[in-house]
Parts: sequence; C-alpha cells; structure tokens
Amino acid sequence: MLQALVVHSTYERNEQIMINPLIQLTEKIVNMRISTKMIMGYLILVMLPFLIFAFFIYYQLYDKMLTQYQLANQQNIEQVTGNMDSSLAKIESLYSIFQNNSALIYYLQGEYTDDRELIYSYLKEISPAISYAYLGEPYVSKITIYPKYQKPLLTVQGFRDYNEIDQSLKLNETASLRPVKGLWTTYTSDMPSVAYFHNIYNASYKSDLGIIQFAVNPSLLNEYLLKLRNQHPGNALLLIDHDGNIIYELMSVAFTHSQISDILSEVRDKGDKSYLADRNQLLINSASLSRLGLTVVEVNKIDTLFKFLPSQQLSVAGGIALLLMLSLLYYLIVTSLTKRIVLLSRHMRRVGLDSLSNHFTGKIGKDEIGFLISNYNAMISRMDELVNRVQKVELLKKEADFKMLQAQIQPHFLYNTLETMRMLARGNNDLTVAEMAFSLGNILRYSLSKGNDTTLQDELENVRAYIAIHQIRMRDLHFELDVVESALLVKCPRFILQPLVENSMIHGVSKRRGTKRIMIRLLMDEEHAIIEVSDNGAGIPQEKLAMLTHILNGKMIDPSFEADGSGIGLSNVSERIKAYFGMESGISITSSAGEGTVCTLKLALKEDSHAEIDDRG
Repeated sequence: MLQALVVHSTYERNEQIMINPLIQLTEKIVNMRISTKMIMGYLILVMLPFLIFAFFIYYQLYDKMLTQYQLANQQNIEQVTGNMDSSLAKIESLYSIFQNNSALIYYLQGEYTDDRELIYSYLKEISPAISYAYLGEPYVSKITIYPKYQKPLLTVQGFRDYNEIDQSLKLNETASLRPVKGLWTTYTSDMPSVAYFHNIYNASYKSDLGIIQFAVNPSLLNEYLLKLRNQHPGNALLLIDHDGNIIYELMSVAFTHSQISDILSEVRDKGDKSYLADRNQLLINSASLSRLGLTVVEVNKIDTLFKFLPSQQLSVAGGIALLLMLSLLYYLIVTSLTKRIVLLSRHMRRVGLDSLSNHFTGKIGKDEIGFLISNYNAMISRMDELVNRVQKVELLKKEADFKMLQAQIQPHFLYNTLETMRMLARGNNDLTVAEMAFSLGNILRYSLSKGNDTTLQDELENVRAYIAIHQIRMRDLHFELDVVESALLVKCPRFILQPLVENSMIHGVSKRRGTKRIMIRLLMDEEHAIIEVSDNGAGIPQEKLAMLTHILNGKMIDPSFEADGSGIGLSNVSERIKAYFGMESGISITSSAGEGTVCTLKLALKEDSHAEIDDRG
C-alpha cells in the first residue's frame, strides 16, 4: 500500500512538472502587449504556414520537374543514340553490295586468268560498286578490301595485302568474324574513329575469301556528341568502353577524381538509365552504343539545369507577391483592430476622477470594438454624473448635519422647559397652549433624534405635529389624510414630508383667503410607494414651475430654492430620495396659478435599493 502511494505521488509530481511550463507560457502570452501578440500572430499564422506551404510546393514542383527532366533527357539521349545506331546499321548494310558482287567474288576466288579480263571486270563492276558505296554513305571515309588468296589488284586503290590486316585487327578479332556478323573497332586519338570489318565469302559461304573494311569518318561520332552537347551546353560527355575505361571525354566543367569514380561505378551498376549521383548533385543519363561496344554518359549539374528556368523565376516572384499581399491584408485587418484599442487604452490611462468628462474622441466604428468604445463613453458620462450627484448629496448632508448640530443646544433643557410650559398651561386650564407645547416638543424630539432612517408612519406623525401648531394660528386650516396601512411600514430618510407640507403652508395656503386645505395621500403598488401632498393655495406660475422642475431634475441649481427657514429645501429632498431609493424615484409638481399645487413623491421599492418594509409590529 505504501509503495502504491509513493508511485502515485511520484506520478502526480511528474505530471505537475510537465504542466507548470505550459501554464507559465500561457500566462506569459496572455500578459503580452497586444501589438506583440499581433506580431506573433503574423509570424505563426501567416509567415510560418506560408513558408511551410511554399517549401512544400517548391519541393513538389522541384521533384516533379526533375523527374520529368530525367525522363525527357533520357529519351533524348536514347533517341540521338538510336539515330547513331541507324547510321552504323546503314554502314553495315554496305557489306551486302560487295558480298553480292559476282565480279569481286570471281576475283577473290582466282577465276580470272587473263589480266585483261580482270581489269575489264574491275572497271565495269568492282570499281562502280566501290563508288556507289561512297555515294550511298558519305560517312564512310575509306573502303579497303584484303584478298586472302589473290595478289593482283593490290596496287589498285582500295585493295591491300591480307597480311596487313594485322595492323587493324588482332588475331582473335579476325577469328571472331562470322558470315552473319561483322566487327566494329574503335581507335582512340584526339577524336575516336571507328571501322567496320566483315569477311567476304564464296557463293556457298563455306570459305572466306578476304576481309572488307569500312573506315568511318570521325565526323559521325563528333556530330553525335555535338547533338547531345547542344541540348545542354554545360554538360559533360563521356565515352566508356566495355571495360569501363574512358576513351573520350568532352567536359566544360571539371570534375574531381572521386566524382568521376562514382559516375563510372554508377554506370557499371545501373546500366543504361537516368539516376542521380554525388548526393543528388549530379544527373546522370547514359545509353549504350551496342554495335561499337561503347556507352555514352551525359553528366549535368542539378543547379545549372534549374538556374535559368523561367517557370522557377515566375514561381519565386509569385510567392513573394503573394506574401506581400497577405502581409498587407493582415496589416490592414490588425490595424483596424489594434489602433483603436491602443488609443482607447492610452485614453483610459489619462482619465481620472477629475477628468471623467473627457470622452474618447477617436474613430469609433460600428463593430464590437466600436460598441465597446461607445459604452465606455456612456459609462464615464454616467460615472461623472454619479460622482457629481454624490458630491452634491454629501455637501447637502454636511450642511443639514451642521444645521442640526446648531439646533442641538441642550435638548433635555428644551424638552423640560416645554414640558413645564405644557403643565403650567394645563394647570391654568389653557389647553391650547398645552397642546402647542406638546406638538412642539414632539417636533423637536423628532428633529434632534439620532439616526438617518425612519418610516413613513413616523414621518406622518411629525407632519401631524407640525400642522397642529399651524392650525392653532390658522383656524380655517383643514388637514386630510388618506393612507394605505401597508405603506406606513416603508423605511425612508427623515424629513422628506415636512418640507413638502412646509412648502404648501408658506407658498400655498398662507396666501389664500378663506378655507385652507392640505391633503396627504399615501398609496402603494407593486413597485412604488406614492405620496401626494396637495393644497388649494395660490399655485405656482408656469415660468417658476418650469424652473423648479429643472432644478428637481438636476439640470440647474438656484440657491433661492435651497434650504430656507424650515431647514431643508425641496431640492435637498429630491437628491436624498434619489440617493436612498434609486434614480427612478423623485419629486414631480403639478400646479396652476390660483388652483393649488400637487407635489408627488414616487419612491421605488426595488430589492437593490435601501427601501424595505419595516416588520416592527
């Protein structure tokens, strides 16, 4: 068991060692600058595949072209060699002219006893046959007949003593001559020369009467080699005998001894065909001149064969043009993406809390990056608005706290004084003063109590006390309350109703003669708590109402509408309920001059806001 745990632990450790470099490499790539990533992408996704594909295509074409060239070159050398062999066969066919010449056979058999008859036959039949042979095959430079038994005519051109044949043929070569087959010999010099030998027989082919020699003009072999040279001026040509010895070479490029040895070895081993030698640097083509017992070898260097091929130059130019086109296309695509991202990144680095109003002013576009930039501009605009709003709320809160601090002068002393005044009034049976002192004490207690949150029920109680004091002064003031019980438990900031009622008292009903009426309605729906404070006062002129609406919407600020003697103004209330309940909350005012005013508070009761239902019983 312990051994198994050790093996498992070792396996996990080795696996972790293998994974860690991959993780580090991935993190390094992720943390690279976007321009570096794009360059790497170009090298990996464009350059590397292109080079691999180009090399693959190049070598495919190279191998195909080399194979085709080998075949074509081998066919060419075999065709030229075939033509050479045909010329040699025509020379061989001249033998039949002399073998079938009866006058020559009679002479060689010694049947002419009269010299005059011999001369007559020579001039009439033998000499024309020799002339015809010269005319029929211009490559024959000399025809020589070696009579085996006869001496006459040896002084005539074209006839020589039979014993002189040893100067041209070895004994074994002479013995190898047969009725159906002659013998080709090669003489080496500056330019190899060849000759064809054949026995001349009697009519029954039972005995040989002499030997005829057809000496071939060296130009035949020279023309054969020049035809091969004209196909590839830079090639090397070798004539090799059956023993593997070079009897003639025609080279425009020098080869080392080891290269020559390799070529000869390849020719001996592989025979007449095309192949590569010297580590695929040399192309060898060979063909056999079987009648002469020779092998002609053509050697070409691979690099010189393909050096000036137009198709290769076009391929290279086309590849470079394609690479440039792909590079330009990649640059245009990448630039359209990275340029805006880099500019946006630089802009974001410069943006701070004091410069949120500076939007990105570069090219945006309609793609995903343009969508990102547009939303970024909208986001910093919203952030700027929220920052300004929060700063304003904080200033208002500090101002309210300061005023509340000013009011907190010995609260217990004030409470005790008011309670004493209330008790004295009741003792003197002055219930109105007692009620006024009681209401004022409740207002002070609510104002000076700690904490920012309360409920709508507490707010309404504070408003009741406030209106009760004013009703003592204004006997014709009527107060109405229409409340949905469930709305009383909604939590809210303190002092959001008293400023509205105070506004109705000061700017509304106080300017009206006769019956004065203030009504508060508290409604609820699924998403909002709605509070309406209405009066039948003097109303608000349209110009002033429009300005007030702009102020409550945060579009303009006028100190004349800020906090007045009551402590907190309407704009303060609007800012605080938006901060508390969310931006969907707010104050709206409807009014007509002489017909009264309705001020509506709309409080959003969403889960993500501060608003909630107080479950206190």
